[in-house]
Amino acid sequence: MTQGLLWRFLVRRLITSAVVMWVVVTLIFLLVSLTPGNIAMIFGGIDARELGLDQPLAVQYSRFLARLARGDLGQSWLNGTEVTDLIVDRSIPTLELALFTAVIATGIGLGLGFYSTARRGTLGEVAIRVATVTGMSVPSFWLGLLLLMVFGLYLPDILPAGGWVPFGEDPLGNLLHLILPSSVLGLATVALVSRTLQVSMRDTLQRDYVTFGRSAGLRERAVLRHLAFPNAVVPAATVVGLLVGVLISGTVIVETVFTIPGVGRLMVLSLRNQDIPVATGATLFLAAFFLVLNTAVDVLYAWLDPRLREIYSKSR
Repeated sequence: MTQGLLWRFLVRRLITSAVVMWVVVTLIFLLVSLTPGNIAMIFGGIDARELGLDQPLAVQYSRFLARLARGDLGQSWLNGTEVTDLIVDRSIPTLELALFTAVIATGIGLGLGFYSTARRGTLGEVAIRVATVTGMSVPSFWLGLLLLMVFGLYLPDILPAGGWVPFGEDPLGNLLHLILPSSVLGLATVALVSRTLQVSMRDTLQRDYVTFGRSAGLRERAVLRHLAFPNAVVPAATVVGLLVGVLISGTVIVETVFTIPGVGRLMVLSLRNQDIPVATGATLFLAAFFLVLNTAVDVLYAWLDPRLREIYSKSR
């Protein structure tokens, strides 16, 4: 894609993302504000009026948008802490868990996808297919509770069943605390990446340049490694980019099950305590991260894939 086309595509994508973000912000505000419970009963009438809770919902919404435009997420209604500070502190475990899971799950998924394609028709390929379907079908909360019970009650000395240790305090302890939640969070990612690469490689193996490579005398292993895999990995990489955003949102369940002090658990606790500014800020963080990553993946895919460049150039 030429530089001019890339900039046009980027501008269009940013405008679309801005509209989507506005819709997300509106929905989050409405859903959080209309949750059951009466926050005025918690703070009392005077504090409620100071917080603007006595104003109509439309006035609260306009004030919320004005503060958000200034980058002000407000303060916690429970302890007065700045919401931005809370999110920054809690974002480290969330991002670390999501990125660690993405790296490990992507490596395993690509390896399984390549192996299943190279061993097509064998018992190993059938086993991987069954495992990937199972991995995409198992609910993450059920698997998390199962691992929590196994390693918390029956195998307590092998892996920590919950909690969190910062990397700066104990790198090894931090890694050990990541294994179980990453396994729960990354199971579906491994399955999806493996299936995506497998389907993409099978499609690539039908291309003319692969047939030419085989006719030129290349061994099947060389065809898979040097012709099929490099071209098939682009769609898989796009899926990986989108899955990182899904992993961020999936940490809500995993952090709650394994008591990890991340943004997801912060959102759950703030909703339970009717702390609307914190709940809104945490939800916006997860939504914005997913949207930004989705936009970056679309732009990267448009830059890497020549077929998309051709389609976009014809649609000007």
